Amino acid sequence: MAVVTISRKVGSLGDEIGALVARKLGYELVNREGIHRIARECDLEFRDACAAFEAETAPGGLWERMFFRDPAYACLFEALNLELASRGDVVILGRGAQIALAEVPGVFHARVVAPAGLRAERVAQRMGLSLDEAREFVRHYDQQRRSLIESVYHRDLADWSLYNLVLNTANLSAEAGAELIALAAKAMPPVNDPQAVSQELARRAFAKKVESAIKKRVLTSPYHDVRVQCPLEGKVRLEGFVQDRDTRRRVGEIAQKYPGVIEVDNQLRTTALGF
Repeated sequence: MAVVTISRKVGSLGDEIGALVARKLGYELVNREGIHRIARECDLEFRDACAAFEAETAPGGLWERMFFRDPAYACLFEALNLELASRGDVVILGRGAQIALAEVPGVFHARVVAPAGLRAERVAQRMGLSLDEAREFVRHYDQQRRSLIESVYHRDLADWSLYNLVLNTANLSAEAGAELIALAAKAMPPVNDPQAVSQELARRAFAKKVESAIKKRVLTSPYHDVRVQCPLEGKVRLEGFVQDRDTRRRVGEIAQKYPGVIEVDNQLRTTALGF
């Protein structure tokens, strides 16, 4: 299996490069339309959140920002990326895939950038805007995307340690940029057991969906957090801390009722103090 993630700034030719990379490598391209198909399979209550993330549009008001900081949504979006990667031979555009898949073997992470002025010129030409309008669009779009990724993943897009290659298209065509990424991705060391990695990713995606279902119904925090592992298909292990025994029992019941779960190993600990 092999996976390429491409994070890009608006006007950097990242979308064009992503499509060309997929064609050169013979991989599936997962863009907005692709992620939308997977989002439709999620819990209906999360559909609007999936649509917002798919559009890569940051929430504007206070309530929306609070909404997107809900741990349940972060788990869901991570599950979508893991599920996509489990297929292998895929190019994933945006959506924080470079963060969700940071430690996964066989994944090549690229970032496509360009100077803000050049990006504004490209946007103006493509969208029929004045240069001033395009500059404002680029500034606002950059801010929105950064805000959304930070609210979901709590990471900075400009953290260069997230990427194997950062590509500046100031003096590169989309074709040349795609060729560089494709060559670099091919040079990645092969995965020893692709099937095992794929299965592990699928189990991690499943665990994150269970974790999302739990966090939708149970209040968590850095001090009372719930983590879900899936060591074997259909079997989940609950780890972390909850406030009391009732919450521990409730979390176990939510996990047990999740479709596909056949066994729950509840290792949650309680932190309530008695007087």
